[in-house]
This record gives sequence, structure tokens and C-alpha cells, in this order.
Amino acid sequence: MRKICVALFLVLTTPALAEEVDPARSGLLMQLIRDNGCKMTDVEADDILPKHGFDRGETRDIIRDWRKEGKLDMGGPLGLILSDDACENG
Repeated sequence: MRKICVALFLVLTTPALAEEVDPARSGLLMQLIRDNGCKMTDVEADDILPKHGFDRGETRDIIRDWRKEGKLDMGGPLGLILSDDACENG
């Protein structure tokens, strides 16, 4: 029982193992969102991103990094809005 509790504790307290973000892919995603008016809804993302080879996991990892870097004004169920700086400069 103790081993199960320790394993459960580790699973619940350890951040998910994320893939390292490829800067070229991050740049492409940034450009796609810029080309879409610096915002992208979930519906737009479902249409646009697969055409460029993005899947949810890769997109999630990139967005996670952008949040840390302050590149988003908003992100959530309605989609993403780039910060003014990210929109202009990346």
C-alpha cells in the first residue's frame, strides 16, 4: 500500500513530461496566428493548424512556453490572443 501511495504522490505532484519546443515550429505557429489577425479561436485552430502538421500536444507545449514568456494576452476556451509585443515582434 505504501508503494502505491508514493507512486500516486509522484504522479500527482510531478509536472507532465513535455517535449522541448522546436523554435522553428514555435515561430511558424506565431506567424500563423499573426496572419490570422493576432488571434485564433478554437474553431480556426482546428481548421488551420492540422494543415501545417500541428497536433494538440505540440501546440499545448508551445502555448505553455508563450504564457511563461508573456506572449499571450488571453488564452482559454475562446482561443488565443497574442500580446501587442508578440503580435508586432514575436
